[in-house]
Amino acid sequence: MAGRMKIAEARTEAFRGLLARLLKEKVELVIHDNTHVFMNAYFRKKRWVIRLHWMFLKSPAMARQIGSYLLTRNKENSKAIDRYIENHWHWVRHPMPPLQHRGRHYDLKKIRNDLNRRYLGGRITAQITWGPKNSRRAYEQMQMGSYSTSRNLIIIHPGLDQKFVPRYVVAATVFHEMCHALVPVKEKGGRKQIHPLSFRKLEARYPSLDKAKKWEEAHFTKLLRRPFTSC
Repeated sequence: MAGRMKIAEARTEAFRGLLARLLKEKVELVIHDNTHVFMNAYFRKKRWVIRLHWMFLKSPAMARQIGSYLLTRNKENSKAIDRYIENHWHWVRHPMPPLQHRGRHYDLKKIRNDLNRRYLGGRITAQITWGPKNSRRAYEQMQMGSYSTSRNLIIIHPGLDQKFVPRYVVAATVFHEMCHALVPVKEKGGRKQIHPLSFRKLEARYPSLDKAKKWEEAHFTKLLRRPFTSC
């Protein structure tokens, strides 16, 4: 443990030195493990105070991007920093929320396990849970599901846990997020491909995919009318 602390301290000091040379000012560098704000800085009393997520210490080259951005607010530097965060998102230690796979009508773990065995060769290790019922923002946006790479967690909208929603629709949503767990977001020509061809081919293994999409299109407004308390 003491050895790791010394390595971390050495990396922090080396990174601080790089920033100081680039900024040509004194630098106070604070390394943290925040899950929402990865970088902030201000200049006061002839010194820079910079707070960075520890992921940046893994790449000394990022010191130049950060230093240049603080001096010029250059968009290219900003994009490079954002891209670095996105590429290393799996290092962000997001806390795991309370897991609730059993709903009033559907058990997500059973659905995940069945799909995993039938169509994905048991490769999925992600946990799964219903999302919070009292999340008004999630309800208004009505995002059916999401996959968190940092937590390896699938979250399904609680509005799908209703009697009138067919099981194959819930399964299609679960399978979609399971595919995200296997196929990472790709970048081509400067654009992100959330659903590349490899993703679509994998998702097509679910036999009721088209049927589920048609049902969602026909009943989406009905899902929106349902309050969370009825889920």
